[in-house]
Amino acid sequence: MTGLDIGLDVILLIIRWAHALAAVIWIGGSLFMLLAGRPALRATDAGGIVGRALAAEFRPVVTTAIGVLIVTGVILAVSRLTSEAAGIAYTAALVAKIVLAGYAFGIAWLLPRRRVNPNANPDANANAGGIRRALSGPGALTIAGVIVIGLADVLGWLFERGLSG
Repeated sequence: MTGLDIGLDVILLIIRWAHALAAVIWIGGSLFMLLAGRPALRATDAGGIVGRALAAEFRPVVTTAIGVLIVTGVILAVSRLTSEAAGIAYTAALVAKIVLAGYAFGIAWLLPRRRVNPNANPDANANAGGIRRALSGPGALTIAGVIVIGLADVLGWLFERGLSG
């Protein structure tokens, strides 16, 4: 192994670390908001002022995390796909991860743009959109993110398996 190979390995290690850190920040923050933040805000923030302020503060974090995930993801995908260890199963899992990540990015982009009519009946707002809301809400984003993280582990396992023979 040459010094250049070691240097490239270190760079790829840093890129993998940045990719994982961005995923943890985004999905961890989403899990916190879904499981703790939103329930607490519903109980205490009648006007929604704190919730809107919190969302405004978290938005740049999400945008940065998505940017880091896209850039590092492309680099890592190219690096792995050019290796002989990446077989058909690896490629299929990678495509599934990319599709699901794109879906999660779309939800993240759409969430702050949805508007709820403040004059409408709250019970009507809670039931409005049913399936559409379930597929494009914070819960769907969080579930998609958790599955993407799981697929990352599957990809690592498949790649290591391809390296060993």
